[in-house]
Amino acid sequence: MEDLDILRKAGLNEAQAEIYDCLLRNGIMSPIELANETGQSRENCYMITKRLAELGLLEQIDGRRIKYQVLNPSALESLVEKRHQSMIEDERYVKDNLPLLLDVFYANSEMPGARVLKGIDGVKEIYEDILRTKKDVYLLGTGLNHVLSKHKKDKAFLDKYYDQVSNLGINTFALTPITRETMEDAKAKKDETVLLHRTWMPEDDFDSPLTIQIYGDKTALITFGETVMITVVTSPIIAEAMRQVLTVMMRYYQIDFEQDY
Repeated sequence: MEDLDILRKAGLNEAQAEIYDCLLRNGIMSPIELANETGQSRENCYMITKRLAELGLLEQIDGRRIKYQVLNPSALESLVEKRHQSMIEDERYVKDNLPLLLDVFYANSEMPGARVLKGIDGVKEIYEDILRTKKDVYLLGTGLNHVLSKHKKDKAFLDKYYDQVSNLGINTFALTPITRETMEDAKAKKDETVLLHRTWMPEDDFDSPLTIQIYGDKTALITFGETVMITVVTSPIIAEAMRQVLTVMMRYYQIDFEQDY
């Protein structure tokens, strides 16, 4: 039934949806009457109606016997909003505290984890993850800034991110090809304000549409095409190896930007 589908989408379980729908169609009923109508046990009907009332979906009617009636179904919208907010808070809590579980995991295993992100939201997730990790970033490529600088709301996100980076003291050590965009940033002295320390290399040495960012135990591989695709590998061994490789590469390049450009 379509009614039951709506109720399930709102977060009610099968029994709750059935009881609510019965009250919606029949008006005021007692738990005993609901049990007779739905086939649920009386004990279940007492518990379910009490729970639905706690959720703000039913109203108890005063009288000799306990009876309930459905409140305006628009209350379901409020229930969905609360559920959505709770999911957001749960997601934030899991992301903030996941390193605790990863520490235990990597103490007993070397198996890496991987996940794929894409688009603007994926780029933002990388930046937010850097802030959660609070570790210095090692970067190969031109970075992700140009992805977020095209739209006003995304640029505002980027500005807020750099404010937080400065407050948290998160440095970025970048091996950057000399391009028009990176030169403009360097000449505008933007790097100093966002704790970005560049080592320069000729553009021809790295013209791949790829940026690599290493932070904490994570290595993010970002490819730029019609859609930005991001693969995040979580592994202390891989991240440390990538940091060492990038550090060696930085020692190799000794371009004096101020003098030559």
